[in-house]
Amino acid sequence: MKKVVLSLVAVFMLFAVSAQAQVFKLSLWGDICVPNEDYTGGLELGIGSETEAVDGVQWGIIYSKAGKLQGVQLGLVNNTDDGTGVQWGLVNLAQDFTGIQYGFVNWTKGEFKGAQLGFVNYSQQVTGLQWGFVNYTETMKGIQLGLVNIIKNNTMFLPVFVFFNFCF
Repeated sequence: MKKVVLSLVAVFMLFAVSAQAQVFKLSLWGDICVPNEDYTGGLELGIGSETEAVDGVQWGIIYSKAGKLQGVQLGLVNNTDDGTGVQWGLVNLAQDFTGIQYGFVNWTKGEFKGAQLGFVNYSQQVTGLQWGFVNYTETMKGIQLGLVNIIKNNTMFLPVFVFFNFCF
């Protein structure tokens, strides 16, 4: 009997520790998830995942959304307000992002630091590399490689150029 009680206590303690750290989260869509918490510090899997903060991997088969991301976002559509790490999907959206966006369309509304690799890359401000068919940014400290390269406020070279463009 003591062994059973001790085993149950041990399982309960492990569950309590892992529940507090939110090491694993399973999402069907948005708020339909187990456990229903605003933070994941490990792995989040789902069809459509939506969490306030993720430190780790967020993998939504169709959609992944994190308010603050530190880690990797995978899915057809990925979205974060403030991200550090990797977004890998068909469409990657971010308000501010540091790291790598790899997809068909990479769209950062604010500041981007790192590498945008895709068919269409867009950002307000880039520090790093844009590599795609069409690259667009308002201001840049870095290099664009692609068929159409646009740096709207380019002070060093041309605002629009084919194959490459740069501004430092």
